[in-house]
Order: sequence, then C-alpha cells, then structure tokens
Amino acid sequence: MGQYVPTHISNEGIYQFLDELATEKIIDLHSLIKPYSRKDIAEKLMDADMARSELITRQLAELDFYLRDYGKELPGPDLQPKATSWLWQKHHGEKRFDVFHYSDSLFQFTVNPIVGSDIWINSNGSFYHWWNGVEARSYAGKFGMWASLRDNHESTELTARDFKNQRIGASHFKIFTGGKRDYWELRGGITYGWDWGHLGLIMGQFAWGENNAGANIYAGRTPAFPRIELAMDPADWFRFTYVHGVLISEVVDSSLSSYSSNAYGTEYREVYHPKYLAANIFTFTPYKGLQLSIGNSVVYDYRHPHAAFLLPVAFYKAIDHTLNARINNMNSQLFLSVSSRNLKHFHLYGSVFIDEAAADRIFKSDEHNFVSYKTGISTTIVPNSRIIAEYTWTNALTYMHNVPTTTYESNQYNLGHFLEDNAKDLYMAFEYKPLRTLNLRTFISHSIKGPDHTALGTLPREEIQPFDPAVWKSFRFGIQSTIQVVNDLYARISYEWRDVTGEQEYLERWTPEEYHGRTGTFRIGLNYGF
Repeated sequence: MGQYVPTHISNEGIYQFLDELATEKIIDLHSLIKPYSRKDIAEKLMDADMARSELITRQLAELDFYLRDYGKELPGPDLQPKATSWLWQKHHGEKRFDVFHYSDSLFQFTVNPIVGSDIWINSNGSFYHWWNGVEARSYAGKFGMWASLRDNHESTELTARDFKNQRIGASHFKIFTGGKRDYWELRGGITYGWDWGHLGLIMGQFAWGENNAGANIYAGRTPAFPRIELAMDPADWFRFTYVHGVLISEVVDSSLSSYSSNAYGTEYREVYHPKYLAANIFTFTPYKGLQLSIGNSVVYDYRHPHAAFLLPVAFYKAIDHTLNARINNMNSQLFLSVSSRNLKHFHLYGSVFIDEAAADRIFKSDEHNFVSYKTGISTTIVPNSRIIAEYTWTNALTYMHNVPTTTYESNQYNLGHFLEDNAKDLYMAFEYKPLRTLNLRTFISHSIKGPDHTALGTLPREEIQPFDPAVWKSFRFGIQSTIQVVNDLYARISYEWRDVTGEQEYLERWTPEEYHGRTGTFRIGLNYGF
C-alpha cells in the first residue's frame, strides 16, 4: 500500500484496464473496494510491465499510456529493488502533461484543472451539465494529501435524490429562473501510509461491492462526506478496511435550532441532527484468485461519535443491542461477497447485503427477509473485448428505515444500490477496444420496481411480495464510444433508447422529466480531470 492518494471512482478507464488484466490473470487485483490509490495502481501496472510478453498490442499501448501518469508514483531507482530499477528509468522520463508538477526525493506536488461538459438531445428537448474547478495532490514522506473543488451547472435537475440513475448526488442546489441549477463539490483528504496500510481523514466517494453496473453495498453515489479510513493488507491472504463517517442527516434538530437577532432582522437558525456510519469488511484469499469477504456496518445518531463504534474490529449489531437495551436500536447491516478469477478470461462475482433477516423466513414462501443479491460474470475470452452479464434483486424495505436520523443515507441519497429497495435489474453489455483507450460499448438494462412501502407504511412488513405490483419499469438500450485522448482527457458520444413507464406518481418521482416515455437520446461530452 504505502502512500495513499486515491484515483476517483469516476475515472473508469484505469479501473476497466486493471480489471481486464486481472481477468487475464496477468495481475492480482482486489476489486471489492474502490477507489484504488495511485500508488497501488502504479504497482499493478509495474506487475503488468514485468509480463509484457503476455500482453497483446493494444494492451501494451494502454499500459505505456497509463505508466506515463502513474509511473510518477514509482520510487526512484535508489529506493527500489535492483530488479525493477530499470522500469523506473524507462518510464520516469515519459510523464503525462500536468499544468504543474514538481518532484524530489521527499516531496511531490501536482496541480491540474478540472473542466467538462455533457450535452443531451432527445424528443423532449436538450439539456446539459458542465463543470469547472481545480485539483491538487501531493506526497511528503509517508503522508498523502489531495483536494479538488468543482462548480457544477445543470440546465435542469438531473441528480435528484430519488432519480434511479448512477449520477453522483448534489448536496445543495442553487436554483435559477428556468430551472437551471448550480452546486459545489469538494473532495480531499490527508493520509499516513506504510508498507501494508494507511490511515487518514478523507472526504469523497467510495464503493464497496464487486460490480459492473452499480454496487449493492456502498454504491458511491452520495455527495462526498467526511470519514476516517483505516485499511490494512498485512498478509497475502488477508485484507481489512474500516471507515467511520459523518453522514449528513438533513433532519432538523429543534432542540439545537434557535432564533437570532441582528441589524438585518430576526432569523431562525436550523441545526441538523448528527448522524454517523461505522463499517468494516474483512477479505480472505484462501488461494490465489479467490476472495471471500464479510463485513458489517451501523448507522447511528448519538450526539457525538460513540467510542464503541470507533472499534475497527467489531460486530456492531451486538454493540448496538448492549448500548440500546430495551429501547429502539440503531440501523445495522451485514454483507458478504465472493470474487473468483481462478479461470483465465473469466471473473465470477456476487454479493449479499442483509438489512434484516430471520432464519425462519427463509423457508416461508409468503415471508421475505430484507436482502439485496447481486451476481455477475464478465469475460475477456474474445481478445480486445469484454462481455458482461449482471443481475440484481433487492427485496422490499431493504436499505429503508423508519427512523429519519438513522436511515441508510447521507444528504438523503441512499448509500446502497441506485435502484434502492423493491427492485430488480438485468444488465448485459459487450465492450470492444480496437485501439488504446478507445472503448465501444453496447448494452441493455431492464429494471423493475415495486411500490414505496416505506411511504405507504405497509404491514406486516415481512409479507410484502417483491415487485407486486410493478409500478415503474425501465428498458434501456445504448451504444457508447469513449476515448481517452491524453491522460484524463475523455471524449464520448453515445445514443441511448429508453422506454420508461409506470404509475404517474412514481414516474415523476423516479425519472427525470426528459426521459419520460419512449425517448432516443444523443449525448456528446468532453472532460479533463475528475
């Protein structure tokens, strides 16, 4: 591990390339938890460079392309094992373009702009999203530091909390005449790293769960919130990650809110209830290529972080039952994951998110546990391509909670799968990469959701039949072309046909107005940085 500065999860190119190399059994990869650090990515690319004879022409070009960026994370030849010092010499002089970059034996500092735009056009009209900002990162000894600030501008609301898409949420909109919306986002952190782990204070998105079409443990869709993160990789067969996050409840605490008067008049100052997340996950590798993971989490609402939930290695539900004996408990979860790349060219994976479960319900056809299942397979058996099939099933009331201050949310955006509860989704895709960083993708996605039983207050809860009735359906077929022209400069063009139907209440709540009914949407976009 070592120094830790992350590559944001929206930088799909490098994540897809590493997944391809791992599926080809060229590198070992733990893809359950994202983001990866730049240091870890550099080491994986170095592993691939040591196996260049196993790579095809396009993979070699892509490897050299990414080494121009991440090769800067490789230590100098005087600090490296002699066997790999030639690799540093080979790539150190072939850096990517940065607006500013400085590096010496102790300190490294990089600054780049962030700018991007997407434009969509369909029969319902045209709409856009553009953003601008700046990002910087640095290393000083074993410390890693980074920050990015972006100002977002939307012509219409595309990132509402209830919209069933994978766009990263917006914490607060400034709304202008005509429906235009602006919002800010800050990401950053400071970490201390050592050879087998890191500890840090981070504000940004993270995702837990093997997936190609939306994780069902932590999806990384919420606006950035601060967290303490501890990650350890002390042995080849064991990895551990713990986070303690400060969630944003957006539930007003009347006992702390108050009126204040000044020269401008009297105003009511609202204060939110505090809300926290503690989560851990353990990954075991019984033999190379097979990873088994188990973890648990709790969302709690004490006035201050509770010492018991600051324990990294703990079963939080048991702690909760002790702290809140004979009163309403906090909101706890359990999750399991399996990933296998034992068969060359194939990645088989699955995860289970357990919100509430009882053993006796398993064998009752009329009762259900509050569980989300995901299973998938991807294959690179056809050179320069990837085929993906992924299925998600989530029972009613999974991810949901009846106490507003302990919901599985931050800024009212659900932490779990983007479709949330009472939903199922089938995703299939074919990707073809004829040239370096050029990805041609065609996909279909069929999603179905049942009613919102949290709002309806349906009882008994465990007898709710999933997707009965189906009140929202979405069928999507798309063709996309994406290319990374230079490092972090992405250009894209796509066409997507949608058929979104359902009861009017849910259609308006879960789908942007621009996508209601049958639409064929063209998209063109360009961005530099994330």
